[in-house]
Order: sequence, then C-alpha cells, then structure tokens
Amino acid sequence: MASVDDSGPVPPPRRLGPYFFVSGRPFREARLRGYIVGQHRLGRRLGEILDDAYVGRCGGRSLAWRVICQPETIAALEADVRAEIEALSAAFAGGPPA
Repeated sequence: MASVDDSGPVPPPRRLGPYFFVSGRPFREARLRGYIVGQHRLGRRLGEILDDAYVGRCGGRSLAWRVICQPETIAALEADVRAEIEALSAAFAGGPPA
C-alpha cells in the first residue's frame, strides 16, 4: 500500500478577481432557469415567478431577468408556449364555439 506524501506545499485555492460578484454563476443560473421554466410549465406568469421568495434567495429579480433573457431560457419557454398552443389547437380542431 502506497503512503500519501503530505509534506509538500498545498497549492492555494483558486483566487477570484475583485469583481467576482459581477460575473455569472452558472450553477445558480441553471437552478434558477430550471425553476422558472418549471413554474412556467405549471401555468404561472413570469411576473408572478419573479415575485417568488425563491427567486429573491437565488439572487433577486435582476439575476432572474438576466437568466430569462438568455437564449437557453427563451428557447425553453418558447417550446412550452408552442406545445400549449398545439394542445389548444387540437382541442379546437372542430372550430371555435359559436
């Protein structure tokens, strides 16, 4: 069994620049995107979702709005809206009620 040599120097942790708080945090954005898309699929409006306490804890409305404006989020929301339109159009296939 080989022994582990702990006598060597330990590299310092990765340093963040002085503006680390301005840059994106992909894991936080991904979690927030999942929450926004999931709540939207449940039928909630974006304004209601932005007012949620969870959104505030994840970084606030400004981060949520930045996530909403990202192409991945727009594509996911657009796909949900298209699916809902297709479902409704299938329901109205016989024509709108008179």
